[in-house]
Amino acid sequence: MALADKQAAAGDNASAAAQLERALRIRPQDPVLWQKLAWLRLQNGDFEQAATLAARSDSLAGNNTAVHEQNRRIVELARARQRP
Repeated sequence: MALADKQAAAGDNASAAAQLERALRIRPQDPVLWQKLAWLRLQNGDFEQAATLAARSDSLAGNNTAVHEQNRRIVELARARQRP
């Protein structure tokens, strides 16, 4: 996850996404990994995928209100950007 954060900060979203996808194969129940991938998809303009990934993260977040709040934000932004 740290490498993905570093790559995203450097603007290399494709490599960051690949790192997160690898991490998800190891820890598929980690809502933070799903959420980070959702943010990357949102930044890349893949709004439908961003909302889907945020929903997946939300389903795994349990009582983590911070994760739930961020996921709601991702979905709101994705929906707003999908509108013409």
